[in-house]
Amino acid sequence: MRFVFTILVLCGWSIPLLHAQYFGQNKPSYEKFNFQLYKTPNFELYHYFKDEKLAEQLGKQAEKWYFYHQQVLLDTFQTRNPIIFYSNHADFQQTTAVSSRIDVGTGGVTEGMKRRVVMPVSFTGGQTDHVLGHELVHAFQYHMLSTDEEVSLMAINNIPLWMIEGMAEYLSLGSVNSHTALWMRDALINNTFPSLREMTFSYRYSPYRYGHAFWAYIAYQYGEQYIPRLFKATARVGYEQAIGDVLMLSDDSLSVMWQQTLKEHLLKESIDSTFTIVGERIISKKNSGRYNLNPSISPNGRYVVFLSERDMYDIDLFMADGKTGEVVSRLYTATSHDEIDALNYLETSGTWSPDSRYFAFIAFKQGQSTCQIYDVQRKHLIREIQINEVDEISWPAWSTNSNTIAFSALKEGVSDIILYNLDDNIIENITQNEFACIQPAWSPDGQYIYYVTDKAMSTKLSSQGSLHIARVSVDNRQTDYFRTFDGAKNLNPIATINKHEVLFLSNRDGRRNLYLLNTNDSQVHQITNYPTGIIGMTDYSPALTLTGDTLLYTMLWNGEYSIFKTSLQNIRKNKQLVIERETNLSASRLLPHSTIPSQIETNLYFNRQPHALQTDSFFSDKIRNKFKLDYIGNASAGVMTGRFGTGMAGSIEAMFSDILSKNMLYTSVSINGEIYDFGGQIAYITQRKRMKFGVALSHIPYRTGSYQYQTDSLADGTTARSLHYLFRRTFEDKLSVFTFIPINKTRRFEVGASYAFYNYRIERIKNINSYSQIYSAEKEKLPAPDGFGTGILDAAYVIDNAKMGLASPVEGKRLRIQVEHYLHKLQMQTLLIDFRRYVFIKPYSLAFRLYHYGRYGKDSDSDRMSELFLGSPWFVRGYDMGNFYGDETTDANTISMNQLIGTRLLVTNLEWRIPFTGPKEIGWFRSNFLFSELALFVDGGVSWNKHSYPVAKLTTNSNAQRIPVFSGGVAYRINLFGAMILEPYYGFPFHQNQLKGGEFGINIFAGW
Repeated sequence: MRFVFTILVLCGWSIPLLHAQYFGQNKPSYEKFNFQLYKTPNFELYHYFKDEKLAEQLGKQAEKWYFYHQQVLLDTFQTRNPIIFYSNHADFQQTTAVSSRIDVGTGGVTEGMKRRVVMPVSFTGGQTDHVLGHELVHAFQYHMLSTDEEVSLMAINNIPLWMIEGMAEYLSLGSVNSHTALWMRDALINNTFPSLREMTFSYRYSPYRYGHAFWAYIAYQYGEQYIPRLFKATARVGYEQAIGDVLMLSDDSLSVMWQQTLKEHLLKESIDSTFTIVGERIISKKNSGRYNLNPSISPNGRYVVFLSERDMYDIDLFMADGKTGEVVSRLYTATSHDEIDALNYLETSGTWSPDSRYFAFIAFKQGQSTCQIYDVQRKHLIREIQINEVDEISWPAWSTNSNTIAFSALKEGVSDIILYNLDDNIIENITQNEFACIQPAWSPDGQYIYYVTDKAMSTKLSSQGSLHIARVSVDNRQTDYFRTFDGAKNLNPIATINKHEVLFLSNRDGRRNLYLLNTNDSQVHQITNYPTGIIGMTDYSPALTLTGDTLLYTMLWNGEYSIFKTSLQNIRKNKQLVIERETNLSASRLLPHSTIPSQIETNLYFNRQPHALQTDSFFSDKIRNKFKLDYIGNASAGVMTGRFGTGMAGSIEAMFSDILSKNMLYTSVSINGEIYDFGGQIAYITQRKRMKFGVALSHIPYRTGSYQYQTDSLADGTTARSLHYLFRRTFEDKLSVFTFIPINKTRRFEVGASYAFYNYRIERIKNINSYSQIYSAEKEKLPAPDGFGTGILDAAYVIDNAKMGLASPVEGKRLRIQVEHYLHKLQMQTLLIDFRRYVFIKPYSLAFRLYHYGRYGKDSDSDRMSELFLGSPWFVRGYDMGNFYGDETTDANTISMNQLIGTRLLVTNLEWRIPFTGPKEIGWFRSNFLFSELALFVDGGVSWNKHSYPVAKLTTNSNAQRIPVFSGGVAYRINLFGAMILEPYYGFPFHQNQLKGGEFGINIFAGW
């Protein structure tokens, strides 16, 4: 009798970016960029700027940073390092040089094999310069590892992220930085300062901020010459042993010394321990998330819109009651507005219409930065503004008395303030100069726009790189510049109801406090005096909002961002006149002045002045597309032996591309078992256009297995039970051409054509035994069906806007509709419909799946194709093994295996997903490294073929009637550090109207 049937797919193949990807979100290329090559002595700059002067300027900056970093890291590039520049972040998100999707919060990326730096131009020169300096540190890191004889490039996996990113921050920012200082001060005040071990294994600690402070301490205590030494040693042996080898102390001792030194230095002022936060905390972790950012209050004070990860898995746009802070609705989430690619959440906030009915915010859509207008009353988006005359828009500000919105607009590396009239769609540029113009804010009467500029207010070196407040008249374009604090970042201007007063934020005292500027007499008063500060995710993130006398601000406290509410009258009671306009950044110095000279401090001091770098060796050149290695991985090899003989297993895959990854070559080989189980694949993909095209050639073996008991006669005349193992190999040799067309991030079409030749090998292993004693084992080759060739046409439509949880999706939907048409020797069509819906009920999720796969047509039941097994754990759990199977379905106690085998399947699944271990805000049990979830499940399905039919009843005694089978139970999914999902489960089968005993099984797929 046939007892158990299992399917073993021994070779799984996937080509990155190919249409064979079942689900997964897209990375569309909406535009075609005509890149040019500009060379400097040490760099190759790839750009598509209209003005080559911008490329020359960026080339100078790159050479400057190369000189700075080389002095500290003592490393020299042997060949020019590639840098790929994009003119704005929307274009950067479409880059083909990096295969993964680019988040809005990503300022730049550096990959290892080619050391390509990929980054956009920012709204201010200071932002672009810092990101470039930061990313070039990563280029040096990769170069140091790739040229070190003792390690390979893969050794970077031994280095914790805080050490990698912190080193880039320290070499590009130095030891004086108010943003990092206030993070450290906050942790010290609240006694939450981490050890190095906690920084390594916990997601709660920013690798940028804490890593920055760590390297500042190493430079202060030991000298900057220890930076490359400790970095390389960590790559060889890990950070714990490296600290012992290089610094001669344990990592625990270093943690204590580092914390104590910071505490003595950063908490030496009385204000650091005795202060009062002005106002009421209305939005915090108690009623929202840990990060509540970029607030914007409506003119009538009724509502406040803010950004938060309140629903835990993504940053969304929420609206709360302006008085109590109670969240009343979610305006935007990626699952409800999947036509939008991304919300611009990092350094811009939204703006309200004067009547408080509409709210406008910036989002990325179809490769452009757009302004989306939301109707608060009707609760949906009503309009989209796309300004094609500029590269990117940000910081919208709605006029207080007209239907005009001001934006900061970026074009060819320069930002200006523009006006957009909603009535007639007319665009006006009201600032036209070479200086950055960001963060516009209207005066109450609508006559002026205040903004931030990087124009220096004096010729002093300390004034270079400062950000100051300016004002432009809407009528006559006259601009007034206000000298606030030289050497400081003076940001986030907001005009009060007194038209001569402007609130702004500044780090002039090394912290981040609120100030009041009088535009009549230029006097400045300090309003708050906090040890941490009023700040968002970055220095440039808006953290203030004002309507009438009501002020809301965002403050970092205990590692969380909360929104406080107060009256302007109340908060200005303790204002103090600031006489000295020079900055005193002693409070932003991470460590005391060291007796050891700092090359980095010297470099950053001279970085403020223009660089007299000769450009004689700068020149344009032709781009030469050569394939170079991008990635090599999945390398493994091994030998195994067992009852079925000896075999081997191993695999390796590699990817090659040109410098822009417009053309890609993918290769892969694998073996798992005998020599017959060898497979390989090679594919070429071009990404030059929005519609991506590819061709692939492959040889892939598939193996299925079954076993059954029979009674055999022995030589002595007795009989014995024999166990027959039957292995069937299907070899597929295929040539494929394919294309996939991303509509946006969540939707795509896939079309392909292929010709495949199939041939078979069938083997049987027979174990003859009696009372568990094995008499003999025989292996023989059996006759197999003739090979055949067939052509296949396929097309699919895919939707995927799901948000991933700890081990499976938790919100959104997925849909795949796919058809295949077989030609030539196999007359058959297939239809696949896979619909999945996820409803998030914080912190749980309800998941539903409806799945159908069927073969139709003349040859749909051909024995040349393996049948489908409904009892696979991927479909209905609890049926892959079981003693309830019988030869035939003849009574209510048994069910034939044939009931679960067919050429057409209909499956439905329902799960209640419970986060089990993970972050404390999510999981039942807190864990910083083990992410897992529980799932209570109910599965059901039915299988049939041309000679049987499904029936809507629970029992049958006919093999021709196919009844649905069900199971229910519990599954435990474990996320193995992102490498794979392991799912042990315990399910109770239900069929023939009877509940059977529990069955244990294991799934090795991510939750559907």
